[in-house]
Amino acid sequence: MGPNRMGFFLYDQPGGKVGGAIVYNPDFYTPVANGTLVYLNCQPDLQVNLDRVEAAGGKIQQGKMEIAPGQNLGFIAIINDSEGNRVALHSMG
Repeated sequence: MGPNRMGFFLYDQPGGKVGGAIVYNPDFYTPVANGTLVYLNCQPDLQVNLDRVEAAGGKIQQGKMEIAPGQNLGFIAIINDSEGNRVALHSMG
């Protein structure tokens, strides 16, 4: 879209699901490692996505860990993407 590179998250709009997008424009957005932490849904198991991080130029900041053992809240991991943004991954498995 113009000078912006965009990636869209597919979703089921007729089913009432929420989608989103990521935008790359170095003249407008500045990557940060300590700003808002966005969690991405990586069902059914975030490990599949986590295993792809380093090959894509990112870094794993916190490997997969259970959020609150015994409370069935799932698992998270925290990464730095290839542009330096901190991003969290979440899944129930």
